[in-house]
Formats: sequence, C-alpha cells, structure tokens
Amino acid sequence: MSEVLFINSDYIKRYTGLNGSVEEGYIFPYTLTAQDKHIQLYLGSSLYEKLKTEVANATLTGNYKTLMDDYVLKSLMWWTMVELLPHLYVKVDNGGLVIKTAQNTSPISRNDLQMQIDSARNNALFYSGLLEDYLCENGSLFPEYSNNTGAQISPRQPQKYGSLRISHGKKSNQTETLARWTKS
Repeated sequence: MSEVLFINSDYIKRYTGLNGSVEEGYIFPYTLTAQDKHIQLYLGSSLYEKLKTEVANATLTGNYKTLMDDYVLKSLMWWTMVELLPHLYVKVDNGGLVIKTAQNTSPISRNDLQMQIDSARNNALFYSGLLEDYLCENGSLFPEYSNNTGAQISPRQPQKYGSLRISHGKKSNQTETLARWTKS
C-alpha cells in the first residue's frame, strides 16, 4: 500500500516561506516523517489510522474533516518544516554531503538555520497545542482517540501538575483552578 499523506507540498508552499521551486519529491519524505513521528503522537495510532483510511478513500467528513482541516493540517505543515529545513541546508549528493548554492545566492550560517528551525518548531508546538486542546475537549467525538491497545501508540497527554491540566489555548476552568491554587 502506498503511503497516505494528510497534506501536499502545495499546501506547505502556500502557507510557509518554502520556495515554490522546491520539488514535491524532496518534501515528501519529511512530510511522511513529520506525520508519523509527530502527528501520530497527538492522535494516537487508532485515530491516526482512521484518518489515513478516510483520506485514502476520500471519505473524510463531519467531525473528522473539522479535525483535519482546522487542527491537523497546520500542525503537520510546521512539523514538516522542522524536519525539512536541515535537509534544505545540507543535501546528500553523488559526492557526499554538500551545501548547494544557486547563482546570486549565498548559504546561511548554521545559527541562521537554527533560528529558522526554532521558528518552525515554535509554530508546530503552537498548532499542536491547539490540536491537543481540541482533542481533550472533544475526544468523545472520536472513539478511536481512546481506543488504543497493545503496541499501538496512545495519544500524547497534556502536561499536568497534580490533578490540574495546563491549557495551551483559551482560559479553561482547569487553568482558573490552577491560578487560584497558586495564589493560596
């Protein structure tokens, strides 16, 4: 079976600073890595596989479409950039590892590269936090979210302190409880 990606290179190029001349075939492996390595951790294996099946069969609708369109795609786009950026700097070529430059360009420093990766990672964490919050508040809409067994990956759980959940997004009752707890 061929790999099922939730996102394509056109989407990534449209919403990031990635140049349109970067070939789709070069972006593909890093999108797949980001999807498997990062997105699966937020969804858990069962929901991840459900979404892959729905995307492959073009049957994504309702709550699953909302989850994908409003949360998963943005998170995946930025995790793809985190995985891709180092490989745009250094490439594997016939002669080994090289830093390629085009006419009228100059390579950036490793510090500049790290700043770009850090920026992409910050965006990825922000959108992943929104995804995590949405799933925590709406997990009942997705039975697969809590239906992982055996060797399957269970969804990443939000940071908790004691019995309190630290919210990434909007103010929640739990966050308000934390605020009252820390003032005591």
